[in-house]
Amino acid sequence: MEKSFNPKGVKKKPLVSKKMVFFVIVPISLVVLLIVGGRRMTWKEIQADEVAVIINNITGNIKTIDRAGAVVYYPFIQDLYILDKREQEAPMASSNISADFPQGNPIILKTRDGGDVSIDLVIQYKLISKIASKVVQDTGFGEEFKEKWIWDYARTICRYEFGDLSISEFPDSVKREEKIRASTNELNSLLNPHGIFVTSLNFIDYRYYREYAEKIHERRLADKEVEEQVQRASAARKNQDRVVTEETKKLDVAISRFGGTLHQMERAAKAESDKIRDSGKAYLIKAMLDADAEYDRLEKHAASILAVKKAEAEGIFALKKALEGAGGRNLVKMEYARRLRNAKVIGTPVLKSSEEIPQLRIRERLLSETGESEVPQPPAKEEGSSHGEGAVHGNPSGHGEASGHPAAAGHSGH
Repeated sequence: MEKSFNPKGVKKKPLVSKKMVFFVIVPISLVVLLIVGGRRMTWKEIQADEVAVIINNITGNIKTIDRAGAVVYYPFIQDLYILDKREQEAPMASSNISADFPQGNPIILKTRDGGDVSIDLVIQYKLISKIASKVVQDTGFGEEFKEKWIWDYARTICRYEFGDLSISEFPDSVKREEKIRASTNELNSLLNPHGIFVTSLNFIDYRYYREYAEKIHERRLADKEVEEQVQRASAARKNQDRVVTEETKKLDVAISRFGGTLHQMERAAKAESDKIRDSGKAYLIKAMLDADAEYDRLEKHAASILAVKKAEAEGIFALKKALEGAGGRNLVKMEYARRLRNAKVIGTPVLKSSEEIPQLRIRERLLSETGESEVPQPPAKEEGSSHGEGAVHGNPSGHGEASGHPAAAGHSGH
């Protein structure tokens, strides 16, 4: 049993009065409701990769807010749209199946030569934040701008650009890259005024129809065969060029060696010719010097002989002059005198052979007895002449002087 110590007849006071509820709790509750509800209805937080567009429904004024932070607006008077300004992608491929595109949305085009080709692309794009209001004005809120602007423009431009190729040119990646660049530039020139910038077009794949695919496959096989043949021909040409190069190098080496041998032989022949020429020059110089020396010697010898002969001639001429007069006779006398001075005079008596020599008489008698004739005697003139000659030449036998013949004496007188 609870006991109460309050006095009986005294009313208990409430903890919260009505005034406190009306003036304190109710205002606080309203403030809390305004804060919690206003966060959703009067302001929103914008991220760094977002852009806000505020449209005034009364005046029609459009304001773009390209910054991060809280954005305050008036509900029912203003509409706030938040757009993503990050780089995004819009695929256009057969695999992009949705409720609107149950078979995907690839780009189907007709080539220059009449072939049908299906192209799969991925479009990389982003919104231009400064003019993001253009996107809201043109297409409204949401991502409807993809279908109304990006896909429609991309489909039209890619059909035009890639349709300029032929069936056989589609496998060429270089030509496809050229068409992708041209399509990107054309898309930007058309979409930039609407606040959309295409960063790149990524080419994924392309397909032909079955009939085209079979024909193209056959053509690829034929092209591959042709390419193999071309490669074989190129390899053969390269091998031929290699062989020609090797043989040319061998020929050049042989020519160089032969040229070196010829050069060496030429230098040896030139050296030998120089040696022979120098030897000939030396011999010529020596012969010229010897000839000059011999010429000088012979000239001097001839001059000496000429001088001697001239002196002898002058002497003979002088002797001739001297012998023309009395000097010649005196010279002869002096010579006779010189010879006679050294001569020995031996005398021999001269007898008549028949009378004074008994031996001759005996011989004559014997001859007369035998009947033989006497040997004729030489004439006296010859004997005298012989004696005279011995006297003239000054024979030292002295027959002229010994004989006592008057003729010899006469010669001596001369």
